[in-house]
Amino acid sequence: MHGMIATITFLLKLTTIAYAPGSEFSGPWLTDDGEAAIEFRTCGEGLCGVIVWLKSPLDDGEPARDDHNPDPRLRDRPLCGLAVIGSLHRNGDQMDGGWIYDPEGGTRYQVAIRQRQRDTLDVTGFVGIETFGRRVKWRRAPVDLPRCAPGAGSTGL
Repeated sequence: MHGMIATITFLLKLTTIAYAPGSEFSGPWLTDDGEAAIEFRTCGEGLCGVIVWLKSPLDDGEPARDDHNPDPRLRDRPLCGLAVIGSLHRNGDQMDGGWIYDPEGGTRYQVAIRQRQRDTLDVTGFVGIETFGRRVKWRRAPVDLPRCAPGAGSTGL
């Protein structure tokens, strides 16, 4: 019994290491269109991605909101600080099993993320079969990228 507990503890530590801030996904990542930066964090038992920078943080002088969300109750949420990726888990050389949310269309997809090079991620959003999904490249953002304050609509510039 003691041996099994030690093994479980060891496996839990390995899982934590996979999501540690020093992992390959650490730091902010610029989306393919350069309109936002996403930072990966541990959320529950998986990895999530949160908007930490917006090129255009204001909409008519107010913080940009999730106004295309299909749920009217969620349309007033500020985009800054919004989790747009969730429930990712390591699966070989990629992170998958989770979802990605597109606030521009209010649509949620399955997602798989692979790091092919040190400073680029292949992000594939799909429905059903990954092969038929849309793959885009995100590039690592500067570490000193100014962060928006959740709900404030500020880029820090």
